[in-house]
Amino acid sequence: MRRILLLLALIVPLLALGAPARAGGWALTVMDPVPVTSPDTTYTLGFWLLQHGTHPYEGDDLGEVALEFTDGKKTLRFPGVALKEPAHYATAVSLPKGTWEVTAIQGWFPSYRIGTLAVPGRLEVAPVPPDLRPAITGQQPPEEDHWGAIRPPRIPLGDGTPGFLPYRSATPTPVATPAAPAGGSPGETTTVAVVERGTWWRPGYAVTALAGVAGVAVLAALVHRMRRGRITGVPPR
Repeated sequence: MRRILLLLALIVPLLALGAPARAGGWALTVMDPVPVTSPDTTYTLGFWLLQHGTHPYEGDDLGEVALEFTDGKKTLRFPGVALKEPAHYATAVSLPKGTWEVTAIQGWFPSYRIGTLAVPGRLEVAPVPPDLRPAITGQQPPEEDHWGAIRPPRIPLGDGTPGFLPYRSATPTPVATPAAPAGGSPGETTTVAVVERGTWWRPGYAVTALAGVAGVAVLAALVHRMRRGRITGVPPR
């Protein structure tokens, strides 16, 4: 029995370390568009920290959120400030010339590699790691829309796979545009008859309906007289 307990004590931590991130708490970070950068110039960068790639963090104390830049010799960390949109952060950065690995510090979640930034140059965004892609694409975006007009960009899945939207796209409501009146000339007034929707009354239908009601009433009266004549034995006149 002691041997079994000892083996479990050794195996369970190893399994926990080897388990994929999607088996437990995990998150990823996607960047707002990053401009072409120049050395020693200040830029404000926006980014989104998405739990399970689909929604804001659901908890009380997330911990430090930041962007970290490493060129192989030194590491620079710039703390993120929460913006008014859920899961949205921003930080001001200034970097010397070089090629920098960009990593998101995600509180108590494991850090996430965003990509490589060349200064001067652009940010090359790394695709989502292969072990996380099934966890993202296998989920449906949440029913609740956490964002308004300002919302996260697509998550780069890589391998030619279309980016994943971490929210349900709102279907735009079609707006009715009044049609221009046919013919007519400037200065003329065109009268348009408007019929309210949902109203049962229509002039053409009214005549047909009244005629139908009258016919039913006449037929009912005839049937009533015939039945009365059969009961009393007096033939109907």
